[in-house]
Amino acid sequence: MRDTTFRLTPSQIADAVQRAATGESLTRIAHSYGVSRQAIRGLLRRRGVPARSVAKLTDSERVEAVRQYTDGLPLAEVAKNFGLTQPGMRGLLIRRGVAIRQVVHTLRHDAFDLLTPEACYWLGFLFADGCVTYRAGHLPQISVGLAQRDRDHLVLLRTFLGSSSSISKPNPKQGSCQFSVRSNRLAERLIVLGRYEGAVGERLDESRDFWRGVVDGDGSIGSYRRPGPRLSEVAQFRLVGSQRLLDAFAAFLRSHGIHGLSVRPHKSIYTIGTTCGPAERIISLLYAGAPVALARKAEVAEKLLGCCPSD
Repeated sequence: MRDTTFRLTPSQIADAVQRAATGESLTRIAHSYGVSRQAIRGLLRRRGVPARSVAKLTDSERVEAVRQYTDGLPLAEVAKNFGLTQPGMRGLLIRRGVAIRQVVHTLRHDAFDLLTPEACYWLGFLFADGCVTYRAGHLPQISVGLAQRDRDHLVLLRTFLGSSSSISKPNPKQGSCQFSVRSNRLAERLIVLGRYEGAVGERLDESRDFWRGVVDGDGSIGSYRRPGPRLSEVAQFRLVGSQRLLDAFAAFLRSHGIHGLSVRPHKSIYTIGTTCGPAERIISLLYAGAPVALARKAEVAEKLLGCCPSD
């Protein structure tokens, strides 16, 4: 296997060796540099530095670790306190006869049963950016990832779903945060409403909240300077996705008097877009007075609707 630690600078390698020598877990060190745990282990082995393991804990440290966990500290925190991975600490506790506490997460499994404006919005957002996956022996998983700058939007989604599941720290390579829940009911609702095939169901295709969610996930709004005797800022709008979904969006626009937009192929997907007056009307239709929206797009929309002249 190719050694991925070649990307580390000499100073990073020296820092990784020092951190491992002081007892920090290999998993944490690897995550901080965006390389695999095996790569860090190999780096240490070549330099004669032993990796931190349960066997390296003294008897008094093991007793203290058990005490901290039985006193109520989370497994992850106890593992961090002793420079171990969570699986390593879990194994130590089990060998000591300690019952591992079950983590029970809360979740509104009925969150999409009623198509309230907020539910329609999050359905649209998950239609664009969410993913439903199935694995034998597990509940279906609904997951979504966003750039670190949009992490607060995942917090809003988690709040709407009544979930206590955590949002991941930013991936060191992609810089994205991940959030997921497991639910038969939520997954089935997404599928039935047309997440992957068939018509967009149950009046979602008539909901501006739903389409704003789709645009927040896979669309872009902004402006550009139009050349001419008098430079002016004009609005622009674009949405990408499947032909099935964009055809439904075009029909939604026509029902609100916005005509002339066509769905066009773009590489492996499709796109629909426009500029100037039509773009302003779309942005106004979706974002004016919106109860929930991606913060940075809502800010752009407010600015555009406040200063862009209509054609």
